[in-house]
Amino acid sequence: MMSRSFAVIMAIGVSASLAGAQYRVVPGRVNSDGFPTTPASVCLSDTGTAHCYTPPEYDKNSPFGLDPKTETIGHLDGKNLTLFTARFSAANGNDATNYALLMERDGEFVNLLPKMQLTNQSDFQIWNLLEFSDMPMLLTADFIWDPYGSHAEGDTRFGNHQYTIHVLIFDHTTGRYVERIQYVTEKYYRGLDALDPIRIIDPEKKKILLRLRKGPSH
Repeated sequence: MMSRSFAVIMAIGVSASLAGAQYRVVPGRVNSDGFPTTPASVCLSDTGTAHCYTPPEYDKNSPFGLDPKTETIGHLDGKNLTLFTARFSAANGNDATNYALLMERDGEFVNLLPKMQLTNQSDFQIWNLLEFSDMPMLLTADFIWDPYGSHAEGDTRFGNHQYTIHVLIFDHTTGRYVERIQYVTEKYYRGLDALDPIRIIDPEKKKILLRLRKGPSH
């Protein structure tokens, strides 16, 4: 399973309060093998499909319908910032999670993130560091699979990999999250064959902080 650094605070299918409004988390449908056939959603209503956020597909006919979860990670303009995740899985071993950071505006959900879909060989964390932002910072690390690369040990899907680090920070001018830092790790980290869960961001923390202090061009 994918490494996750946040706690789930709401069970699937339970209505909850979102800044005074009711919302529902609805799992997708699955086939007889347990793989998703329709996407999950989160809706700003007690019934029906109006005023819902539904994640885009991972690939054609690859909906994020499994394990939908929500977590409130902060507030903006007096309203909750709700992290909504849902997972895709297939018989060929593909497994990914879609991330959306939702805020209610004019009775609809707005996703403040660019497209964020991570594989099952990824790491995700939320940082709160006033030195860089007055809003939660989102960090991801996803593996680079290069089966034809020059790595001496070979680059099997679940072997050792380099990872791409992304740091997203809220931009008050646009009202959305933007990428502040992106880089590829020098080190090859162990994959799922050797380690579960994946831990990449913690050992890269000093480098990430150094790049943040130098500015977005570094």
